Amino acid sequence: MGSRRVLGNDPFQRGAAERTPATAPASANTTPPEASAAPGAEPVVPERPPAESQGGAGKRSARGSPKRPGSRKAAAARPKEAPSRGEKAPTAAGPALPPQVPLSSSVVAEPGPSAGPPTPPTAPGAPPHRAEAATQSPTGPLAELGHTASQEPPPPRAPGAPTLTWTPLPGDAAQGTELPRRELGRAAEGGEVAGTTATASLIEALREAPGLLAEAWSAIEAAVRAIRAGLGTAGGEQLDVYGRDARLSEAVAPLLDFLYSRWFRVEVEGAGHVPAGGALLVANHSGALPLDGPMLHEALRRERPELPEARWLAEDQVFYAPLLGTLFNRLGAVRASPDSATRLLAEGRPVLIFPEGIQGIGKPFRDRYRLQRFGRGGFVKLALRTRRPILPVAIMGAEETLPLLGKLPGGLLGVPYVPVSPLGPLPLPAKWRIRIGEPIQVPSGAKETDLSVVESLVEATRSTIEHMLRELLGARGGIFLG
Repeated sequence: MGSRRVLGNDPFQRGAAERTPATAPASANTTPPEASAAPGAEPVVPERPPAESQGGAGKRSARGSPKRPGSRKAAAARPKEAPSRGEKAPTAAGPALPPQVPLSSSVVAEPGPSAGPPTPPTAPGAPPHRAEAATQSPTGPLAELGHTASQEPPPPRAPGAPTLTWTPLPGDAAQGTELPRRELGRAAEGGEVAGTTATASLIEALREAPGLLAEAWSAIEAAVRAIRAGLGTAGGEQLDVYGRDARLSEAVAPLLDFLYSRWFRVEVEGAGHVPAGGALLVANHSGALPLDGPMLHEALRRERPELPEARWLAEDQVFYAPLLGTLFNRLGAVRASPDSATRLLAEGRPVLIFPEGIQGIGKPFRDRYRLQRFGRGGFVKLALRTRRPILPVAIMGAEETLPLLGKLPGGLLGVPYVPVSPLGPLPLPAKWRIRIGEPIQVPSGAKETDLSVVESLVEATRSTIEHMLRELLGARGGIFLG
């Protein structure tokens, strides 16, 4: 006997599968359903087909097929009939299942020892007899779900009768691989956790390492935070009126400490010249990137902690530069303007000014330590207006830290140019020296509209810075050793 696929316990699908073509003769081994019924069982009377289909009754088998219900109401009103041997009825012990539950099964012929002659083959297209299907003993999921024919014991299986076996659905087959997949997922998660744990252990070891290694690692972490702050993805939410972020300054402090103490090894002279109550510290501007502002700010913080925190003025080209301008502003830079400087001096803060502006950091390396024009004397007019002293400052080492070797167009980035340095934005470990000169007092009674006084004070400040730079360069033993 070949194999066929049982379409489940849906009467519509099962009835369609059991239809017999008109041209197919009856099977030789066909047995009436009454002959296979168990003794004492009520015979099953097949329902008559509808009136419109009586003419084609010959197209169906003698047994008939279950009548298709016209509606749910009709099915509910129809009295319950005793289940036939071909239809499995749930027992009282098992739970009642809802109708039309799809099951996947297959009838596989299993040859067994037979004492008599073999069963003659069935005609093509003829369905197997219901009585043969009724003699099958339920196994597998049917027995578990409580689908037994009745409380009576099933008749013995005839030799050569088909055995009902179960073929897993594609979803069931996929469940067989669920456990290996879960194990693989757990193994992958375990590997990630192990890698994360190893990385955390390494970071913790670097943080606890003695001396320079721990400081270098802290500086790297602070540099990452500084970059994120420049991109606007990190930092605190509380800023002062000038844009400084105290929380970010604390987070970036390890980087500034490392650059100041370990990398540049900054030496400061004349910090005691800075008076209390506010002053203008005018310095030379150098380097492809303006690191002299943060370093001079750090020098005053270390050397004169009793003074109010100093602020440095940044030119518009730097203040509005992507990433760099935002980072500098969060660390204490203020946009260069007379109003901002006046307000800072009124607060008694030291104000750091670089009158060369963009020309100072944009000069090539061959012109290092050659001062550019000091603008139109804006810092002198500010000193005359506020009656604050001017302190010349010479910074040596910034030119060699980030030497400007070339310029690339920077219009797409919103800057005049993109500087080209040997290591890009990474500074070289040149030795820094900062010298703060004695205060230059402004004449009493002079006004900012007096151009001769303004020009004389500008020239005096510029010449003093040049003289201090020559002295520092003459005393330097080397670029990196100092």
